Amino acid sequence: MTARFHRPFNVRRLDEQRTITIEATDEERAELAEALEVLSIGSLKAEFTLKPWRGEGVRVVGTVSGDVTQACVVTLDPVPGRVEEDFDVRLHPDVAESEEVVVDPDEPDPPERLEGYEVDVGAIALEHFALGLDPYPRAPGVEFDAPADEEEADEPSPFAVLASLKNNPT
Repeated sequence: MTARFHRPFNVRRLDEQRTITIEATDEERAELAEALEVLSIGSLKAEFTLKPWRGEGVRVVGTVSGDVTQACVVTLDPVPGRVEEDFDVRLHPDVAESEEVVVDPDEPDPPERLEGYEVDVGAIALEHFALGLDPYPRAPGVEFDAPADEEEADEPSPFAVLASLKNNPT
């Protein structure tokens, strides 16, 4: 994705909890809609709290929300929707890069590596906004009916043909 929702926050001297609200501009929403392959993003806002975590780390807890219009997967008609995603991200400089990531759905996500002293809270919000999009939006009352292929129904499967040759050698 080339479009960005860049909101860096310096956590070098974060010694107490900070509450922040960010909102995407009209231009950012238009670029993000194109990058996320949705028709439009009417609003995109994140409210979160930054707090120190385990000495040099930081914890970002919040909610990203927004209005979005996606294309129906069946008719391509516009489908309005709402994204509302909570997130809890922990970052720490001592987190080692590992090849294998084990994710347990019942446990919190593992901490991520904190590079330097800046946390891009916009990128965190955008990631969770994208995760909250409906992967298969449908207009109300629309059902997907697979077309019946009459030729396939009349033709025997290749395995049935082989079985008949085996049973009836000529």
